[in-house]
Amino acid sequence: MRLGQVLANLVDNARRHASPDASIAITARRTEAEIVVEVENTGSHIAPADLPRVFERFWRVDTARDRRTGGSGLGLAIVTHLVEAHGGRVQATSTADMVTVTFTLPHAPTLDEP
Repeated sequence: MRLGQVLANLVDNARRHASPDASIAITARRTEAEIVVEVENTGSHIAPADLPRVFERFWRVDTARDRRTGGSGLGLAIVTHLVEAHGGRVQATSTADMVTVTFTLPHAPTLDEP
């Protein structure tokens, strides 16, 4: 249930900050040690200096937004808390026209793994 909340927060955040003609993609893959989930949205950008702060409570990239138009500033902080509570980590990257938020979660061994 909480991982559903993580995805909902990430998609809502991507939708709110992307341009009207942007696309949002969700991908997931399994590596040897973890599950990697990425939420990408085109048509937006976060300045490199702002990337370390996007997961802080109440911090917003666009300071002109207020709670009526831009949310509470808690969505990505909640994402971080929930992912870390499940033993994972979260990060954001940005290029000129795309923002990617990636979170990882450890996976349980399958029955045939030691």
